[in-house]
Amino acid sequence: MTQEELVATYWAGVDDAPDLLADLYLDFHDFDGIEFVMFKNRLSSAILVSRSARAGNSQLATQFEEQRRDGSHRVPGWEEESDIVLGESIDVVDDAQAIAIGATILSAVTALELLLKELSPEEGGRGGLDRNLRDFLARYEASADEEARILEMTSKVRRRRNDFAHTLTGSHWISSLGRPSLTSDDLEDTLFKVAEIAIEIEGLVKRGRPRP
Repeated sequence: MTQEELVATYWAGVDDAPDLLADLYLDFHDFDGIEFVMFKNRLSSAILVSRSARAGNSQLATQFEEQRRDGSHRVPGWEEESDIVLGESIDVVDDAQAIAIGATILSAVTALELLLKELSPEEGGRGGLDRNLRDFLARYEASADEEARILEMTSKVRRRRNDFAHTLTGSHWISSLGRPSLTSDDLEDTLFKVAEIAIEIEGLVKRGRPRP
């Protein structure tokens, strides 16, 4: 199939095949190793959560906006209070969408971190995402260009994950620097980058045996 045919087939059938949700972001790359197949499934799960949340939030947002236009939410004698309640409901939907974006980013980056832990000769790896990645790159003797490219992409997606995690903890770091706003574009970029990093990792694994 051509790239256009692959994309068309993806959108035509992906609603009935959630295990294929990651295919678009992986550019329809086929993984061989079990660790990479598990990574793909975890990435598909994260995307499914995002799609489900977006559909539900969009339906609610449409409903509330219609009520705002036609005034059907207003209780006679309590019009102002009814408007306030509706506004709060709309805010909750907006917050829910922001949380869904952040949660999907967190899940996608976690899938990458789990992949590295599963590829580590030490059970569970030796630390977090950055430590396990650097250990992996050294073990498989990545070139300077490969290392720089992978670390740059990983730094960006890790920063987004951490930004969202800090909003959940209500840390002083967030309260002093301001709450980061993750967008749908950030989510899409993260999914593509996480997928690309995993493909790069697989390429290093296939290229040769790691150093002991």
